[in-house]
Amino acid sequence: MNTYHIGIGKRGKTMVIEACRCIDFLSCEIYDYMGERVTTKKELYQKRYDILEMMKRRSPKVYKDLRFAVVE
Repeated sequence: MNTYHIGIGKRGKTMVIEACRCIDFLSCEIYDYMGERVTTKKELYQKRYDILEMMKRRSPKVYKDLRFAVVE
């Protein structure tokens, strides 16, 4: 397990979960910063649709139309 900075963005109908070891490498186009998390990219990938549903509840105006989720 590693510590990653998690940022959430979107591209078309897809939510993009960015996981970087250094906060400086997160895209400037993220909508939400989820903080530092101890996790793996595999775990984020497995939970990507759970994260999408959580974000739809949290910020429906931003995420309501998204259908897909990827981890980068």
